[in-house]
Amino acid sequence: MTTRYLYIMGAGSGAGKSTVCLGILAQLLASGYAAEQLAYIKPVTQCIAKQPVALFCEHNKIACVDIGALVFKKGFSRDFIAGLTKPAAQLLTEVIASILSIGKDKSVVVIDGIGHPAVGSVVGVSNVDVALALPCKVVFVSNPGIGAAIDNTVLCVSFMQYKGLTDIGIIYNNIPLNAYADIKTQLTKRLPELLPTIPLLGFIGADEEDATGVLDNIDENNAQGFSAYVDRKTLLCDWFGLTDVYKNLTAV
Repeated sequence: MTTRYLYIMGAGSGAGKSTVCLGILAQLLASGYAAEQLAYIKPVTQCIAKQPVALFCEHNKIACVDIGALVFKKGFSRDFIAGLTKPAAQLLTEVIASILSIGKDKSVVVIDGIGHPAVGSVVGVSNVDVALALPCKVVFVSNPGIGAAIDNTVLCVSFMQYKGLTDIGIIYNNIPLNAYADIKTQLTKRLPELLPTIPLLGFIGADEEDATGVLDNIDENNAQGFSAYVDRKTLLCDWFGLTDVYKNLTAV
């Protein structure tokens, strides 16, 4: 079995990476994937509080590691620079091993990143470092807005491309509904001019975090809410390459 890895990176903490992870997992379930075919992991983290996506996985019996091999506690960077921690190569090896372990015999593994793409660079285990060690595609979750949002997206995606990542798609998250149409129009017009090889995969309205909430934990409801903004065929079939999803969609 070939395991596919999907790495969710973002503009920073609070961009909505975990919300997007939840939405994608819900789409996969609604598209015919069994829970035992899927896995979720946050291999590097600063926050040890349980997130809604972890609760969603537990409810749906999806393999889940929400606190991974590397936790950035206060003072970790200083300790690393002082030589008081494991070396970078060992840290990275352990992170990759945790991802490959949960991915064994799975069809799709959704990887939840930490902060922005360069977080972890100080210890040699940035999001990009991890992604480069895997055969994965990357979804970049951007902040809402126009000027600052585009500037940040270009900065982050350019860094990823400079480091060697190529299979990147973008989802804009948390867009105010009263400005949704205008912001989507501006982003759709300008971003392809700046990043011509990077596809825009979706634009999520500001209500989506509530719409994909896990109060009822019904995967079809979560999938429908997420799919209202991120087309299932565009994301999973056309971009991620899951052709069996298309068969299930056409059969519905």
